[in-house]
Amino acid sequence: MPVIIKDAGPFKKLYDLPEDTNLVICIGGRGGRKTYELSKFIVYKTAIKRKRAVLLRDEKALIKETILNDIWKCYDRANSNGAFEAIYSKNESELKEKATGNVLLYTKGFRASNNTKGANLKGASDIDIALIEEAEDIRDPEKYNTFVDSLRKQGCLIIILMNTPDIGHFLIRRYFTTEHVLDENKEPTGYFNLIPKDHPGFVCIKTSFEDNPHLPEHVVYNYKAYGDKNSITYDYHYYMTAIKGYASTGRKGQVFTKVKPIKLADYMKLKLVEYYGQDFGTASPAAMVGVKFDGNTAYVRLINYKPMPVLELAKLYCRLKFTPQDRIVCDYADSSSIGKLANGFDQLSAQEYMDYPGLGRGFYAVPCPAKDISADISLVSGMNVYFVEEHQELWEEVNNYVYAQDKNGNYTDEPIDAFNHAMDAMRYIIADQRRYSNSSAY
Repeated sequence: MPVIIKDAGPFKKLYDLPEDTNLVICIGGRGGRKTYELSKFIVYKTAIKRKRAVLLRDEKALIKETILNDIWKCYDRANSNGAFEAIYSKNESELKEKATGNVLLYTKGFRASNNTKGANLKGASDIDIALIEEAEDIRDPEKYNTFVDSLRKQGCLIIILMNTPDIGHFLIRRYFTTEHVLDENKEPTGYFNLIPKDHPGFVCIKTSFEDNPHLPEHVVYNYKAYGDKNSITYDYHYYMTAIKGYASTGRKGQVFTKVKPIKLADYMKLKLVEYYGQDFGTASPAAMVGVKFDGNTAYVRLINYKPMPVLELAKLYCRLKFTPQDRIVCDYADSSSIGKLANGFDQLSAQEYMDYPGLGRGFYAVPCPAKDISADISLVSGMNVYFVEEHQELWEEVNNYVYAQDKNGNYTDEPIDAFNHAMDAMRYIIADQRRYSNSSAY
């Protein structure tokens, strides 16, 4: 029978994907036609092209409440003249070909309805299309990988349908880079635009209500009202995430919210003196950052994030060709390590002295000002701060460095003691430079 796909808009590419495509991610905000267009596509592929498809969600029992219902509506519209009745039978969860008994459409869950029981993800090796709905709810990359690895049919297509999650979601880290969304003053809003990575076989369709010309006017009005400060329904976070489809850190109580990105190449081109902050750690990261200052602006790069004993740090300084003029501001609590770095090492082999001549001389290592975390945070928050975009550990820390909560769930003035290795190293050097530049003793 002739088939006409009407006005698929941005989803038209589904019907003409590049030959090597194995993954499509449909992502964005509300009203972007994702569910509607994918329902049409699944009916087309199963009932017209007789491909075999599986629908998955975090919990199988919930599938019928969302996209499966839309799929059956689309199927019924296509079957309005009874064309499918002699060919297929369907119930609430599957579509079956009468002549062969082949199931062309069925459902699975990544977990069973009973949380104590794992879902069976086997049996998907002979399907053509796997549509994963509301993938933002799937937080376990191992379960996702287990399912994907079971898809062994040549040319199998995975389609991921998701509302935009926080930037920490494993699918976002895996398939997207992020860029700050700026406000009218070109300041970071705390929200991020998702940029698809150039992965072989990966296609992204990103939409919001602004890409849907078929929405009723009152729906568009209501959506826009969430972003209007004068509206009684104003909810900026909801507008930026659920409506516009931008990603957020997903963390309330974040300590530093206005950090901006800078490319590493641009950081290295800055003709400014670089100072260094050093946090110590042999089991946790011995985070070391480089910071350049231009008035009230600080630019930060990550130099080391591996655990290192103090001797290995000194060898790193040698490899970095540090001179006695390179100021390294360290955690004041570890005076022993600071002393070794400042005064040099003895009882080393002749080869070590030869390979690392700075070990015997020592380095310009000084303790940071006495730790006053709240004061340091105020200093940093009062500055324009840029992080090197490519240094993911920096961004992971700043996005997860939040204020601690009391027993009632209220945020305190003290941050959590986690995701703070690079944050501490940055605080050390910024606090030091504020003291250094304001003190006549230096």
